[in-house]
Amino acid sequence: MDTPRRRDVNKSPTYKSWMKLYICDITASLVSLSLSFASESTYFLNGHPVRWISIVGTVTSIDEHEKKISFSIDDGSGQCINAVAWRDSMTGKDMPRLHSTVKARGELELYHDAWQLKLISLELDVSLEAQVKFWDEANENHARLAKTNARKRSKHTV
Repeated sequence: MDTPRRRDVNKSPTYKSWMKLYICDITASLVSLSLSFASESTYFLNGHPVRWISIVGTVTSIDEHEKKISFSIDDGSGQCINAVAWRDSMTGKDMPRLHSTVKARGELELYHDAWQLKLISLELDVSLEAQVKFWDEANENHARLAKTNARKRSKHTV
């Protein structure tokens, strides 16, 4: 696949919005096509540029360090992802608790060949109703991206 042009990436609706994704989609499908995009935390899912992601899941571990906090999130899709935030950006009430359900938003980065989420915002104690709504929207995103990618492939194979 050729590296997309900057103007095409900027026009994409997936580039300018929060993409609600499953963690397994991130770990299995996301790739970086060039260092220039990776330095901007822009990656590609089925050929679509993704800059900001949103995930919902359960906090399964917490590692506190002097200057940062990292915690693992499991969304039940078979994969986990680490979320990282600077300690000075979080107050006591914003700190995740073990086994709590959270909605995390941020930018992706590769750290030691594994995906991690650079946290921008964190919502604690997400209700079951909000989780179901999130999964419905994540399913719609997944189906829409798969359909447009299949359409692009069929144009190139004709």
